[in-house]
Amino acid sequence: MKALLPSILCFALSAASFAPSAVAQDEDLAPISKDRLQEIKAQKSAYITTQLGLTPEQAQQFWPIYNEMDEKREALRREMKDILKVGRDSDKELTESEASQLIEKGLVNRQKELDLEKTYTERFKKAIGAVKTVQLRKAEHDFNREVLRKFRDRMEDRRGKEGPQRGR
Repeated sequence: MKALLPSILCFALSAASFAPSAVAQDEDLAPISKDRLQEIKAQKSAYITTQLGLTPEQAQQFWPIYNEMDEKREALRREMKDILKVGRDSDKELTESEASQLIEKGLVNRQKELDLEKTYTERFKKAIGAVKTVQLRKAEHDFNREVLRKFRDRMEDRRGKEGPQRGR
């Protein structure tokens, strides 16, 4: 049961939606270099700007707001990762009380994410309009899906080059 707790919490709390900075942050993978992360963020900016059809004036208003929101969203995701890590790394079985506290902390974190989204959605609507604000979510999703696809492809290529793994 202890081994399932992080998975259950993650599922139950819808823990952290995808962020490019988290692509290779898994325990058994090397972290993404700062240069590579900057490259991905630049590609994301270009992709979103193109997908939304932002004019130079809209982009000038939009990107400072988006970057501010993205920093706050990433901080909330790091908090959630820490919350989940407590349950996963505990050497002893969690008590009902401890598990309840973890669940509550996770729900509070998710509420903060929702509040953040509400606040920034209003700011986006003022900067780029409601239609482009709706399109933003799809553009982010599509970009993230493409980054994940490329990452998976690269991992499969590496596994193929390493050959079959012995002892498995």
